[in-house]
Amino acid sequence: MEGEFHLTPVDTEQRETVFIAPPNRVIPIIFLPGVMGSNLRMSRARKADLKNKDDIAWRPDNLGASTLLTNVRKTAYLSPRERQMKLDPDETEVDYYRHTENQGRFDPSGTLSQQSDIRHSNVPGTLQDVGLLTSDHAAIGQNQSKKHPNSATAAQKARWRGWSELSFGDYGGALSTLEGRLNRIISLWYGQYRDKIGNNPLDPFWISNKNPNGDLTYVTGSSPKRWGASNAAVLEEKEVLRVANCLYPVHAMGYNWLQSNAVSAKKTAARIRDLIKTYQAHGHKCDKVILVTHSMGGILARALIHPEMGGLNDCVLGIYHSVQPAYGSAAAYKRVRSGVDGHSPAAAIIGNTGQDVTAVFANAPGPLELLPTPEYGHNWLKVQDRNGKTLAQWPATAGVSAAPSNATNAVGMSGAPMDDIYTQEPENWWRLINPEWINPAEKKFNASSATESVNKRIANAQAFHAKIKNTFHAHTYASYAADAKNPTHGNVVYKIEPLSHEDINVNTTIAAAKESPLLWRMVSEDGTGDLIVSLKDKRRFKLKLLPPQDAGDGTVPSDYSAAKVKAAVHFVQAGYDHQGSYKADAVSVSMLYAMIKIANTAEGWKT
Repeated sequence: MEGEFHLTPVDTEQRETVFIAPPNRVIPIIFLPGVMGSNLRMSRARKADLKNKDDIAWRPDNLGASTLLTNVRKTAYLSPRERQMKLDPDETEVDYYRHTENQGRFDPSGTLSQQSDIRHSNVPGTLQDVGLLTSDHAAIGQNQSKKHPNSATAAQKARWRGWSELSFGDYGGALSTLEGRLNRIISLWYGQYRDKIGNNPLDPFWISNKNPNGDLTYVTGSSPKRWGASNAAVLEEKEVLRVANCLYPVHAMGYNWLQSNAVSAKKTAARIRDLIKTYQAHGHKCDKVILVTHSMGGILARALIHPEMGGLNDCVLGIYHSVQPAYGSAAAYKRVRSGVDGHSPAAAIIGNTGQDVTAVFANAPGPLELLPTPEYGHNWLKVQDRNGKTLAQWPATAGVSAAPSNATNAVGMSGAPMDDIYTQEPENWWRLINPEWINPAEKKFNASSATESVNKRIANAQAFHAKIKNTFHAHTYASYAADAKNPTHGNVVYKIEPLSHEDINVNTTIAAAKESPLLWRMVSEDGTGDLIVSLKDKRRFKLKLLPPQDAGDGTVPSDYSAAKVKAAVHFVQAGYDHQGSYKADAVSVSMLYAMIKIANTAEGWKT
């Protein structure tokens, strides 16, 4: 079975066939990755502008051990200008396998199968047969020279299904688990050996775990409390058997995470509709899909089912979300101001300074949709004195950012993050964007200034969230980490520090001035979290960004955002970071639990 999408095939002759055998019913599983989880390529023109040897804009699987010293080192030393040009939403598209959105502008590395396969070898050629992804006869082995022109390996079929559009290192395990387990509900040996193995036809993976201290491997018969759901019902074997007479091919759909999720929703919805039609055209009963999401992919999924964007609600049975920042994350604000923390390859690529991050994020609608929304809550941006006393906080709850006793001459605030924080004037130190960091590539904007363009993009991002704020599928399951050992920026806190060892009485100086922190003026910022600000009389002091202190997964705070997904079941977990959630056992099992529960909501099952 092959998917037909609104894309231009590079090679119209060679096509893979994913053989589908009975049963006739098909419910495709669609995996949507998080921000930076989809591979991107540059346009031919942008590749030429940068004088690059290749057109790779973003491919995290290239950051493995074998390429660490080349790709990471090269990209870590990119200037903000080069980052802005390489990750430009107007000059990038998803790095599809043998397809392109615009043959005239983008080049999927040639028309030959071998070239496409080499480029997409993040899904390795050694990928073993899993689920419905089985190598065709004579595709490998001694008869390879005699193979049919249209024969394909399991890896090629996975690439055709979109698996190589994603960061396979992050998501390959989840894709293989879904494909392998959902398409092996009934034991392979049941028909032949039922007299010897008993009357239970379920594959051993699904059979109840009798050992309460065992690994998080078995899904049925175990209390969901083991993987974080305190009030969820135990999954019964009969529920699994009920939906066994069905095929669950797993597809992955990358999207250009630099673009707005509203734009991505329309493109992805078209791909899903075409996929459903293709299965129907090949004689299968297929009318709905199940979505599985990571991080920002959950926001995209909600846009997919929104009637004004993807309009796909009638085609979606249900959704499983992992670590969705439902209403944004304060980490997005923090990174624009001071870069991505750590020494990981991804941190090096995106940038360890505000200058690097702003050059990309300020010019990309998608990342700006990760900023906290009004539903995130009030008072998450704070400034404290040296004793830890809060002097002001934003967005304001009562029209001012601090109590009058602490902030004479307080300036009125709206209570919305866009007005109170994101679009404040450059001299207001708590504002989001440093105008000097926006446009190092000197790109031409339709608006009168780069700042005006960014403010418009932020307004559009907040308007997008206002539309989808109550959009959640009726059959939603959500997992997230609420881990105090993995501190997260639920709040962003700046603390007063003296500029020198001699200025130890800075608290007293500031208190005596009786000036609201809203009246302090920005002098400079270094892009790593240190600001120099001044009082009205020009006396200066430092504001230092404090480390994260809230529970979460290191990126998305649990209480402020992840827990606010409206779901039938929440799996509250620990022990993994944001990017690695789908490598955690608890996430894998809760995901499979949700797949069966959602599949059971479909009509037409035999009881």
